[in-house]
Amino acid sequence: MISYVRQVAICESVQETIKRALLQGNDMGMRQKINDIPASESILRVVSLYPTLDTEEILKEFIANHIINNLRLTATQREQLTLNS
Repeated sequence: MISYVRQVAICESVQETIKRALLQGNDMGMRQKINDIPASESILRVVSLYPTLDTEEILKEFIANHIINNLRLTATQREQLTLNS
């Protein structure tokens, strides 16, 4: 199990990466999605429900997917986000 302090650092890193990716595009709709990124505390509550997230890679992937799902992006926006990140 990854320590809580390490989980916080990973979560903030993933959030920052997604924010940067959203800012890289010229689409104002994408830029506005930054405000829809869940707070770290909210994400870590969800993480605590899954004890199988025991490696950093799995945790990063889970957090990224959780954030992207909460942004409610269209297929085109998801593709653009993937290209930017």
